[in-house]
Amino acid sequence: MTDHTLQQFGDELKSFFVLVLLNMAFGALTMAFGMQIILATFLPSATDVHPGFILSTFRIVVGIAGMCIGFFWIVTSMKILRGVKGTWKEYKNSAKAGSVPAETLTAWIVKILAHYRENKTVVWRMTIISIAGGIFYLALGIVNLVQVSLALSSANLEPAIFAIFGAPINSCIGIVTLYFALRFRRYANAWDLRLKLANEGEESLKKALESQ
Repeated sequence: MTDHTLQQFGDELKSFFVLVLLNMAFGALTMAFGMQIILATFLPSATDVHPGFILSTFRIVVGIAGMCIGFFWIVTSMKILRGVKGTWKEYKNSAKAGSVPAETLTAWIVKILAHYRENKTVVWRMTIISIAGGIFYLALGIVNLVQVSLALSSANLEPAIFAIFGAPINSCIGIVTLYFALRFRRYANAWDLRLKLANEGEESLKKALESQ
């Protein structure tokens, strides 16, 4: 195994690790939004205008659904994380120590490939969620920039005080999320090819054993 192969594996593993962490963050945000909707339904508003029974029920159902979906996705992401965390820790420790034996690197690749094959559908959904989340935050950052521009043109920055701070934060979150999600998608294509080759190898071995 060459140093290039080790570096490539490290980049793939880092991308996988960050993708899982991003999904855990999105799950936590979904739970928070669900809880916010429920609290906003029960707490009195500043205008003292209370929503009707149907609207309140709808908000509560949406809030509970959001909390359940967020919790489920955090648990699912933690399951994926457990399959990556150990290898990621071993890789970092070995990389700091110096050279990595070819057998060790091969074992890591086989382990991550097996984990990817077992959770391929979930990982694909994680990629979609990360791309959607990145687009959402990037769009939110653009909206904030428009709000700031309108405030500057009217020479009144007070209404856009939150947009001034939100524009760079939301834009950075969106760009970073999209970067890692699309980068991981590129690595996932390589893993799909490895899975295809591995399956073809298993099929060839099976046929060879049956012919004996």
